[in-house]
Amino acid sequence: MKLRLSRHRRAIGMVLAIASLGAAGVLYARHVQWARALAVIQQASPGSLGLATGFHFLSLFAKAGAWLVCLRAVGHPRLATVTRATFVGATLNSLFVGSSGEAGRVVIMTRATGLRSYAILTTVALERLLNIGGFVVFLCATAVVVPLPFGLGRAIPVAIAGVAITGWLVSRRRAAPRIAFVSARRRERRHRLRRRARVCARRTIAIARRIITRRRLAVAIPLTLLDWSFQLTSYHLVARAAHLPVPIAGSLVALLAVNLGLVIRVTPGNVGIFELAYATAAHTYGVPMDAALAVGLLIHLVQDLPTIVVGLVLGHQLVRRGRGARTPPAVAAVMSSVVAPGTTPPFA
Repeated sequence: MKLRLSRHRRAIGMVLAIASLGAAGVLYARHVQWARALAVIQQASPGSLGLATGFHFLSLFAKAGAWLVCLRAVGHPRLATVTRATFVGATLNSLFVGSSGEAGRVVIMTRATGLRSYAILTTVALERLLNIGGFVVFLCATAVVVPLPFGLGRAIPVAIAGVAITGWLVSRRRAAPRIAFVSARRRERRHRLRRRARVCARRTIAIARRIITRRRLAVAIPLTLLDWSFQLTSYHLVARAAHLPVPIAGSLVALLAVNLGLVIRVTPGNVGIFELAYATAAHTYGVPMDAALAVGLLIHLVQDLPTIVVGLVLGHQLVRRGRGARTPPAVAAVMSSVVAPGTTPPFA
């Protein structure tokens, strides 16, 4: 009985968390004056909204360029294929829960290029790390020029340094030895898992060393900064289209709040949490909560709906083209050489 409860504990906790968030959202929505929010949406400028959609697409193109830089370390994919996979990944993130878009990108690029899935997965993970690091750099650089409220501009570098020091201390900590009595079958299973983990780690490290070079970082980091600059411009244009008196610092704080809320996606496209995070950040600048919620909903509509349409069309084309795709023998031989210990993979 205890074993069954331990197996279903995570699922029960997830259901309770989603139910709690849903109940809190319903209680919060009852206090929102939706008539004012709809009036803000109706009075928005269509031209500015269209321009905001264009900047959102530019950010996706910049993201695809940064990912292409990582992929060029393991193969020679086409820019058009990488761009299509990026749009399809953004579509999956908008339609489903969790990071389904990242898994979709791995599947699409594996079928389209014939590369091994672990190589594509490594490039996706490194691209996400570059994206996070670029956002930190962009936030720190913008905080120097744009005054942020409540001393947030000074607190950001201190918080980043604190997280880095904490991570270093945790990595230096050694676990105390534990005495455990396990069966021979369980010991063999652990040994097998450790051996597979070592092989995967060796592959990942070999690919990461190939990707993380000065030349590639010199191209990927500016593209990541362009990605965040276009996103900030898109947010600010939507606020201006809705005649919301939010300064550029307010849009920057809203961008920070929204991306912190995207760490854990518990709803499809993070609907509800996205709007609440944006409204909370904009409300700190004196914006009415109803109008701020309307602008958050507008940002969601302006960015997600066109992306979903384009992503579905491109995804259908990729599926049709990838049905007869096979793994090239040369690519398979090159990628399998990563397994050999102590060798450097001769990636192109």
